Amino acid sequence: MIMNKITFTTVTFSLLFITGLFFSIPPVSAQEKKCLECHKAMTKGMVVHKALQKGCSSCHRSPHAGGSPTLSLTSEEPDLCYDCHRAGSFRRQYQHDPVARGKCTSCHNPHSSRFTGLLKVKPTDVCYNCHDKSITNKQNAHFPAAAGLCSFCHDPHSSDHSDKLYTYDKAELCFKCHDRNSLRSGNSVHQPIIVGDCTSCHNPHGDNSKNLLVKKMPDLCFTCHDRKAFMDGLVHDPVGLGKCPSCHDTHRSNNEKLLVTKQPDLCYACHDKTDYSGGKNIHRPISSGRCSTCHKPHSSKSNNMLAKSTKDLCFDCHMDQSFMDRERHGPFKIGMCSKCHDAHQSENRKLLIGSVPDLCFTCHNPEAFKRARIHKPVAEGKCFECHGVHTAPSKGLIKSDPSEVCRKCHKNTFRQPHPITQRAGSDSGGSSKAHPISGVENPRRLGTEMSCVSCHNPHSSDWGSLFRYKTAKPQDLCTYCHR
Repeated sequence: MIMNKITFTTVTFSLLFITGLFFSIPPVSAQEKKCLECHKAMTKGMVVHKALQKGCSSCHRSPHAGGSPTLSLTSEEPDLCYDCHRAGSFRRQYQHDPVARGKCTSCHNPHSSRFTGLLKVKPTDVCYNCHDKSITNKQNAHFPAAAGLCSFCHDPHSSDHSDKLYTYDKAELCFKCHDRNSLRSGNSVHQPIIVGDCTSCHNPHGDNSKNLLVKKMPDLCFTCHDRKAFMDGLVHDPVGLGKCPSCHDTHRSNNEKLLVTKQPDLCYACHDKTDYSGGKNIHRPISSGRCSTCHKPHSSKSNNMLAKSTKDLCFDCHMDQSFMDRERHGPFKIGMCSKCHDAHQSENRKLLIGSVPDLCFTCHNPEAFKRARIHKPVAEGKCFECHGVHTAPSKGLIKSDPSEVCRKCHKNTFRQPHPITQRAGSDSGGSSKAHPISGVENPRRLGTEMSCVSCHNPHSSDWGSLFRYKTAKPQDLCTYCHR
């Protein structure tokens, strides 16, 4: 009960004390009323400086004491202002030039104003007293700048963030309006976004280019990326046309290199997918979506935007001992792999661009292979039974010694009476009487050794037993060399 009385008494006393204080605020003095007789217009603005409630003498001391009227401020700017306004918010690391020079009244009316903040002119114009308005007089303007909301991004007095007087740290300022996740979330984030340097690409006030870009593409990209790496030799159309965003997201992506989609779907946005997939046999880089294994996406000194010359490019994956023999196939020798192989897909094995032997006939005269009598491997299109595809140890790309190649199929020929074996009726030591098929120069084809193909055409012939020369009976063949 005693406590309740004490509480009631305390509260009552407090209310009476506060009320007494409120009603004890002295009215404007007679002297100050006299000021308003001449300076009444200074209080007519929609916004009145609260200092006027304290009376003119709170800022001025006897302005007419010397006869001629003077401001006679109680102290100079900005210290006078700091009598009421907290100085700390005006003295941060970076100060607006008028604040640094103590010129508060260059922007603010110290008595009253039609505008918020006691500004001398409307907020949309006050900054343009010093700053060039043309920064927003562009085809595309940033909304805060166009709406005159300069103070949303810039503190008009001082800032700890930048000499641009940003209201927030630069990395965070843009995210006050722009969605952070849509710009930063992803497995790959563009470096300017990571460090919060949005203005390295975008003009924060206005620009004639789309999306407020500070330069047109690709010149904008080349401010950081080496132009030569993108414009050296043949240039990919999107690069040449400055359409970098057609392949790369400029802010963030879940794909490597900021790609808008993964390979090969990205490539298929322009290139017809049916030309590269759906076939019976697909090149491994294509089936695994690694187009850039073979092609440079920006520029190249090789045709078809290849990363290297065709030969060197193919050897990155396909070099082995089978390519190292002495005799080399013409297309292989000069690096024309694509003369025989499709680099992307094919209905034929080994990615051949055609079926064998038709593929071979694109270079080799088919008439030489289609005479009256055709060697069985040729008729069946088995060119590679005898010939190496790329290289071989013997001339004519024969896989081994020519006679050894023939022996694989014609085993009985080497067991039966034949000019290359011991002749019938000879003694057991008569092997020296057999016709040589190695180690002796062919008199009909100088520079080559005698072999099975000295007498037989390995492809086709108009005469029996695939004889190379016209003959009615086998013995007549001998006369072509032995006269």
